[in-house]
Parts: sequence; C-alpha cells; structure tokens
Amino acid sequence: MRNSIAHGRRNAVRIVLFQLGIAGLVGLGFCARGWASGMAAGYGGGVIAVGNALFAWRLYADGIAPVRRITRAVYAAEVLKWVWLVFALYLGLAVFGLAPLPLIVGVLAAQVAFWAAVGIFR
Repeated sequence: MRNSIAHGRRNAVRIVLFQLGIAGLVGLGFCARGWASGMAAGYGGGVIAVGNALFAWRLYADGIAPVRRITRAVYAAEVLKWVWLVFALYLGLAVFGLAPLPLIVGVLAAQVAFWAAVGIFR
C-alpha cells in the first residue's frame, strides 16, 4: 500500500540517503579546489540531509493519529528543520570557518537532490 506510514518512512530514508550521496559527490568535486572546500561542500549538503531526516522523524513519530495531531506534527517538524538549519549553518560559517561558496553549493545541491528524489522514489 503506497499511502501507508511505513511507505513514507522508507521513502524518507531513501531520500535522505540520496541527498547524502549527492552531498558526498559534490564534496569530492570540490576537493579539486582543496580539502577545505570539499569539506565545506559536504558539510552543506549534510546539513540539508540531516534537516530532512529530522523533519521525517518528527513527522512520522506519532504514527496514525487524528488530523489535528498530524497537522501539529507537520508544523513542529518544519520548525525543527529550520532551527537545525540555522544552527548548523551558523556553526559551519562562524564557528568552524568553512568556505561560504562551497558550503552554499553543497546546500543547493542537496536541496535539488531532494526535489529530484521526491520524483524518483515514489
């Protein structure tokens, strides 16, 4: 059954793994500019993948539930994802001192990978 919670959880895992794979490839590509650039790109992609994993974890935590609880879960998952994103990007740029351009390219690549994966993994 395609509309089951188990199917949604499986798809979430597939999508996050796909994003991590793309983040790794982008990080390897940026390694041509140096190890630090590769790490920044991989970190940026990893931030997005972890954010989506947190979103899926919170979304599916309640299992089968009334509509109001699911609606609250969607909002809570989105807030959790954005708090993670802001915190992780702050860490990457201000604390770890990662290069901004590769980091942003990694973020964008992982986000585009998410959109592609949604169409691929049905």
